[in-house]
This record gives sequence, C-alpha cells and structure tokens, in this order.
Amino acid sequence: MATTMWGGMMSPLIPVMKRLPAEWKDELLPHGSQQLSRGYIRFFEPDLLVQTKAGQLASLGLGEDPSWSANRRFFNFDNLIRKDYGLAADLNVGMNISYIYQKLFKEEFQFKRRAEPAIYHFTEGAPDDTAFFEAAFGYFPKVRQIAYFKNNYITAFDAKQRAPSFETWCDLVQGGGFPLYYTVKGAELRFSRSDPSIFIFDPSKPTDLIDFWNYRLFTWDVLPVNVNWLSQSRDLILQVIRKNHRLLPTNPNGVMIHTSIEVARSLEIEDVSKQLDLASAKLPEHSAVMRGWYEPIWREPQADERAFRPSAVAIAQKSRQVQLTPSGDKRIILRFPVQSPDFDFVQLGEGPSFVNVVKLKQYQAQKSIAEALPAATFSTRDSYPIRGADQFVSREGFVTFHRYSLDHAYLDLPSPTDAIISWLRTKGLTATPSDAGRVADQIIASVGGLSGTNILRERGILEQLNSMARSRHVWKDGSADEFIDRTASVQDWIKTLKPIQRKAFGNWKTLDRLVADGMLRLGLAPRCPHCTLENWYSLDDVSDQVSCARCLKKYPFPQGNPDRKLFKYRVVGPFATPGYARGGYAVALTLRFLENGLGSMNQFTFSTGLELKHAGGKSETDFFAWHGKSDLDRACRDPLTLVGECKSFAAESFKPADVSRLRQLATLLPGCVIVAATLKDDFSAIENKALRALAKWGWTQLLPSPLIALTGQELFADGPLVSAWRECGGTRRATAEKQGHIFDLVSLADATQQAVLGMSSEDVATLRYKRSRALAIKRSKLQQEV
Repeated sequence: MATTMWGGMMSPLIPVMKRLPAEWKDELLPHGSQQLSRGYIRFFEPDLLVQTKAGQLASLGLGEDPSWSANRRFFNFDNLIRKDYGLAADLNVGMNISYIYQKLFKEEFQFKRRAEPAIYHFTEGAPDDTAFFEAAFGYFPKVRQIAYFKNNYITAFDAKQRAPSFETWCDLVQGGGFPLYYTVKGAELRFSRSDPSIFIFDPSKPTDLIDFWNYRLFTWDVLPVNVNWLSQSRDLILQVIRKNHRLLPTNPNGVMIHTSIEVARSLEIEDVSKQLDLASAKLPEHSAVMRGWYEPIWREPQADERAFRPSAVAIAQKSRQVQLTPSGDKRIILRFPVQSPDFDFVQLGEGPSFVNVVKLKQYQAQKSIAEALPAATFSTRDSYPIRGADQFVSREGFVTFHRYSLDHAYLDLPSPTDAIISWLRTKGLTATPSDAGRVADQIIASVGGLSGTNILRERGILEQLNSMARSRHVWKDGSADEFIDRTASVQDWIKTLKPIQRKAFGNWKTLDRLVADGMLRLGLAPRCPHCTLENWYSLDDVSDQVSCARCLKKYPFPQGNPDRKLFKYRVVGPFATPGYARGGYAVALTLRFLENGLGSMNQFTFSTGLELKHAGGKSETDFFAWHGKSDLDRACRDPLTLVGECKSFAAESFKPADVSRLRQLATLLPGCVIVAATLKDDFSAIENKALRALAKWGWTQLLPSPLIALTGQELFADGPLVSAWRECGGTRRATAEKQGHIFDLVSLADATQQAVLGMSSEDVATLRYKRSRALAIKRSKLQQEV
C-alpha cells in the first residue's frame, strides 16, 4: 500500500507482538513487547495510525475513542481503500500517488529526452527475492479495484518489467527509478544522520524487513543488500565504500565521509565480516565501520543525554514563514494560510489528504500561548491541549488535518494554564489555581513577563516592598487586626535604589520603572488635624476637602504651606500582599531562573500555584512548568516537567510537610524535576538534611526525579550561574571549577546538590548513575566486541 500513497516510503512500520522475537531479545531492549511498540511510536510520532489487525491499538493502550475518530488519527487497514459505485476506487487516507505521476509526466516525461532514465517495475520471483525487492523498491497491491495504480505508473514513465534478481539490483544501485522512489518525489527530506550506510539483512526474516524499512526513515542514503547475494555483492560494496570516502563538504579540517555497514540482528556479524573480508580489500583507513546492533530508537533519550541520537526524518513539500496575530481572549484562534500540494488533486476519501505543521514563535515578553508542550501522541482523548479541534500537538509542532486545498484554516491555541490543566486532567489530576498562585501570576503579568522580573532581583527592593505591604496581627484571644498599606517617602526609596544603581547594569532600576511596572503609586500623606492620623491620598483623590480614614471627619487639604515630605509612595495591586506577596516574589524569580538560567534558546510554559485533587487526596505546587529545547524540526523528546516549592526569607522555611509535598508531587508525576527554592542565602542545617534525603530519594526512583536546590545566591545573582558561584567561594566555587558548563536541568540538579546542599560529587554520581551502570558496561563490552 505504501506505493499507492504520496510519502508512502516514509511511513514507519510499528511492530506489535505478544512476545519479543528471539533475535530482538537482548539486554539493550525494554523488558516487554508493549514498551517496544510504544517506543517506536514515540520515536516516529506518526500523524495517523493504521492497525492491520483489530485490537492492536487497544493492546498498546491507545484504544479507539470516538472523539479521536473525529480527528482522523486512527484507521483500520481494511478501510484504506474507498469503494463507491460508479467511481474508481481511491484511498480513504493520504494523497493518491497518481496525481504525482500526472504531474511528473506533464513536466518531465511526455517529451523524449536524449538520455532516458531507467525506470522499473517487478515481476514475482522467489519468495525471499520478492520480499527483498518489495521492502527495498516496492510492488503495487494485487487488489483488483486499485490495479490502475500500476497501470498509471507504467504509462507515465514507460516503466520496464524486470525480475527481482541480483542483476536487477545491480542496475538499480547504479541508478534507476522504482515505485517507492516516486512516493517521495517532490518532497524535501531532512535527515539527522547524513553518512551513507549499507544495510545487510535477510529478507526471509520479518524482523529484518521491519528493521531495514524503519532504518531508511532516519538514515540518509541507505544501500539495501540481500544477505543471500552477499558474496556476489562484495565488489559493488567495495566500490560504494571507496566512492563515499571523500572530504566532507564545507569542512576545512580534513574530515572524511565514511560508510556505515549495518548488519541485521538476525545475522552473525562474524559470518558477514568473513564473507566481505574487508581487511584484504585494501580500503582507505577508516573508510568503513561495521556494526552488529540496531540503533535503539525505541529508547527515549535521557534529559541529560549529550550523545548524538538520530531522529525520524522530517518530510515536507513546502514551508512558509508568516507573521500573524491571534484573535480572541479565552479562546485563542490563529488564522493561517494552508500549505497545500503544488499539483491538482481531488480528494474523495473520508480521511485527511495531507497535514500542516505549525511551529510557533512568540515575540512578546508576556507569553499568552503555551510554547513547550508534551506531544499528544498517546493521548486517547481530545481534551489536551484543546477540546474538539481537528488537530493535535506533536514534538514537531501543531499538526492540522486537511482534505482540500483551502486558502486559510484555523488553529486553536492553548494558553499556558489551560494547556497544563488539561494535560494534568489526562493524568487523573484535577488542577485549579490557588490564591497564592494568582498573586504570583499578577506580579509576573504586572512587570511584563518573566524577563521583567529582573527588576525584583534585588533584596533591597523586595524588603522595602514587603515593609510597605499591609499586615495582619492575630492576638492571643483569637482576635485580629488588619493594618492597611504603609507608605514610604521619596527619600526612602532613593536611599534604597542608590546602591543598586551603582552596580553594573543597575542604572535602569529607577522609581519611574517601579511605578510603570505597577508596584508603586505616588500620593500625598497629610495628618488629620482632628485625630492626628496620617492619611494617604492618590493624586486623583486630592481635593480641597478630604476625609480622614479613622475619624471620618472632613478637613481642608493643607495648601497654604505644602511640604515636600507630604509626597509618599504606597504599594498597589499584588505587591500590597503581605508575606513577600505570599511567596510570589520567590516564585517569579525561580521561574525566571529556570527559563533563562541555562541559555536563551529554550521553550518554557508555566503556571503559578496549583491545587491538585487526585485519588489519594489533595496536594499543591507553587508552580508547574515545561522546559524544552528549541528545535528546527522534531524535538528528540518531550519537554521536562518541573514542579516546585518556593519560600521567602524565613529562618526555617522548609518544614517537613513542605518536603513531603515535594515527594508526593514526584510520586504523582514520575520523572518530573522537583525544585526547592528560597530567597535567603542558604538553607538551615535542618532544611539541608531534609532536602539531602529528598535528593537521594529522587535519584533512586524508577523514573528519577532530580532535585534542584536554589537560594538567593542563585536567584539574585548577576550574570551566568557558574560566574556567580565562583564569586561565592566555598562549595559553590568548588562545584563551578568542576562543572564549568551546565546545559540541562538534570546536570543543574547534580550541580546544585553539590554546591547548595554540600553533597559530595561521589555521592551524587553513585546515586545518579547506579541504575544505568550495569547497562553501560554491557553496552561497552558489546561495542568493543564488534
């Protein structure tokens, strides 16, 4: 069926099985067949899934939810062909390849050329030879209703019939057209792996056929070799290796291209090596390397993994960059121009013909749309991230389904909070914003987003704001007094800001900026002549007669002899909330650090304080966030999930209940990164002990939940983290000398546990790598043997 569909050669084969085949059973594979299948789906991230037998989707935990059926993601193999009375049978899904044949015929093949290309189709041969040619070059289906695909192919290209033989294979290797080749004609293929490869496999083994087919989907320029013809193929293989061994273009360092010889897992590498006998071929040094294992594409990359991992091919027909403005408030809608094929087509099927992938980049500081989003690859409900939309989110971007060539389409975009709440709902967690979270969110919005929280990165400013906030005192008898916001004179604020403005890059932190960011409001504060209470009136409220807030008597505003000291500031909005804005400053500075502390090329989606309800009871987090890397094509993994507890300046901020809450969050969200942050310079001895125990526990989980520990020395620091640590001295300086560069959150957790909590590098390394050490040793031994 792949030969009948545009892009068909790039459709992955997902193995679904009850138990692993013998040749796939080794220590590098997952423990179960379901994990393997889901690993393939995670890697390739198909837009659509077609089950060849009933129950396959359900066995992988996907199911066939009616609401998802509307999104045209799940299909049965028997329904791929659409049959209508009076019409030729067509495809229910995808683009009919006949439209490509028609386009190519009009543009390239209707006129006779001096050198006619060799284009073939194939007869049936021996079972192994036919299977080899079907996987490598393609056969058309034998279904009577769609026999016209083969006829159109032969007519358009004057294709010659050949037998599936060694001689035909040699001709195709030298250059020639075949059915699968034309399924990607006119499309741009972007591979992460560019070195040429030779894949040797046994076509009688279904596992080898699957491995070869999928290998071609993440490796450019693959030469298929039938192991039954290996001795005959040796001279051609050597010729290909020598031809490929040349200087890497645009590289001035003399780097050469080498050929990777991949041996299928059903074969013994020693037998293949013996037949090829490369040692006696006098090949250039390092021109070829032979591998006897398969790239573990089913294994999700670790968060701190720096080794190169291939990614699935990105296939596109065309792309376009546009600047658009979304509309709506509660429901954010983007109207975008549809990118449709550059040829005429008529879609008769029930499913989509093609998809658009929309990648977003926001330029405003206050991000109104969620950027970093986990893929909805395994989601069986349409509630995440938007309910009822004919779209889904992938690691590549927002995928929208289309049947016709339209001018414009609409994309529903989630706000950060809506996306997070809907994702948590799919995990069985009901989330609602907390009161403290609303205050923190208002603070961040007031200063213009996380980048604007730099104005709060000063202890003096926070202490002055907190001293002016309203306060509440509870007496022993249970009664309480509420004290309204206090004022501060212009001179008080000038005294606070003067040392800050003397710092490098600190001259922009002025009173004008504090007023513009909605923290302060200027007013006049005369004393009441009746009760002597100092009142405060905004500039809009000043008039000839004013009322006292205590005695309620009116008195004339003093205008005859005005005093400059009457001008005073009062905090307003969320900044008037007591207790350092209920921890809102700590939340804002922690989120700013997590977004920008490891560089600027990141995607970050967050929501401040959430209350969580689940089967086990209730919990809460001061913030929830997703942190991912910006990628040109498809990201190699989902963004990391972060949850945290943030405290201000209290001597014993982290109580046992707070540490227990972090552990509960990590249990509810396995594999998340937990964050413990405080505005004071260091944790107390009691806090340090409890957080060390939490850090050790986090590393030892089945899906590790590393702990990031942050204090005021990190949150208030100017410049890069490592530079700030060098200036601090002690364990921070020692850690900075050992870890000069920190690029990911897991390495940041490792470093902060040493620098902030005082754990030794040996202890952290033992906890961090204990689980994977045995696997690494086995992998190293296998590579050395090969």
